[in-house]
Amino acid sequence: MTGSPRTQDRDLREFPFGVVLLIELVGVCSVFIAPQHWLRAVGVLATGMLVAGTLRLVLSNEQAGLLRVRRRSFDVACYWVLGVFAILVALGLPQR
Repeated sequence: MTGSPRTQDRDLREFPFGVVLLIELVGVCSVFIAPQHWLRAVGVLATGMLVAGTLRLVLSNEQAGLLRVRRRSFDVACYWVLGVFAILVALGLPQR
């Protein structure tokens, strides 16, 4: 049994958020698997934010789904600033 076209569109609309959520989940789970490599997890989380910003930039408001919080420019700026900030912090920390 298949859903109506509106239901299928709604399901696909959340796909970009699912991709970003999966990236973030990999980052969080990697800390539990290998806590000594937590700095790599920060890189994965930052990558997730950069991917979210890129998806928000290229997708329409309807396609962005839960990635859409405010205006496109605001969302992209917030995602990218958080991603770049996390990468800079991770690069600035001393390696052990």
